[in-house]
Amino acid sequence: MTPPSIELSRHERFHLTVRGEETDRPPIWIMRQAGRYMPEYRAIRAQHGFLDFCLKPEVAAAATLLPMELLDIDLFIIFNDILIPLQAMGLEVEFPEGGPKILRPVRSRDDLERFRTATFSNPVVAESIRLVAERSRKAAPILGFCGAPFTLATYAVEGKMSKDQGEIRRLMAEDPALLHELLDRLAETAANYLIAQVADGGADGVQVFESWGSILPMPHLYEEFGARYQQRVIARFKAACPGVPVILYVRGSAGKIAAMESTGADILGLDQYTDMGEARRLTNRCLQGNLDPIFMTVPEATEAAVERMLEGFDWRRGWIANLGHGITPNGSVEAVKTYVRCIQQLAGRK
Repeated sequence: MTPPSIELSRHERFHLTVRGEETDRPPIWIMRQAGRYMPEYRAIRAQHGFLDFCLKPEVAAAATLLPMELLDIDLFIIFNDILIPLQAMGLEVEFPEGGPKILRPVRSRDDLERFRTATFSNPVVAESIRLVAERSRKAAPILGFCGAPFTLATYAVEGKMSKDQGEIRRLMAEDPALLHELLDRLAETAANYLIAQVADGGADGVQVFESWGSILPMPHLYEEFGARYQQRVIARFKAACPGVPVILYVRGSAGKIAAMESTGADILGLDQYTDMGEARRLTNRCLQGNLDPIFMTVPEATEAAVERMLEGFDWRRGWIANLGHGITPNGSVEAVKTYVRCIQQLAGRK
């Protein structure tokens, strides 16, 4: 067991934490840690369209590296978008300022015929990961990621950001067999995409984003349309990339801890509506989360919010500090720095 008084490298801290061993302090990274709340990011964005950030490794690497330079975080997550693999599956995806759009959504069996499973050989995202590793001199672990099958299906079926997600909910009720066929193809593609990020890019870990898990509030719905396909992605990934940690983040994680654990994920990422203490009582898996992103907009309230988050929760081992969802564009750099500092100051604290 590693004595907590020894200062660890970021790689050591991450891997010991995943295994539930004692470390000097919890590692911290933040969803959307490179984004529009940063003046430096906005300066890069002014010179490039959004797709440049996903499809040009130089631009993706520049954005990915910002949080290390400005915040002193413990992990990188490669700058990319969860919808990029849908293009390889045959969908036309656009990224206007108002949010992504699928030009011809998948809503019928005829639509499904043009929606194919995709494989990846040295995709652009892998080159971006390699470039970040080179430029950072491997200073911190780099996470690759993908959307979970149900989240990708939600975008593919809805066609755009939707307030009520009526089309995917209708499909669940009206033609679940068609949705299962769609999810089968998405699970295979998502696994292929994650594998390429490790095999071709050298990613140190991956995160699976179930960003629309809140559409599956009932346990039986989450198990049928969410966890079942998350498990397939994770099993295929682990068979190809043994020993590489997998984070499963679920928005709407309350009441889903046991099902999330059943997927085989090494780390369970929780949203801000899930009590960390209760989650710890339900699982021994490494946890990640889950400060409310609103406190990234209110710097004077951030420190007290961190203390409340830690109440009744043993943070000393098996915990990666993060948010319950991504930083919003109106976030405060000062608040984010305060959060990082609060976690760093846990070193040596009893």
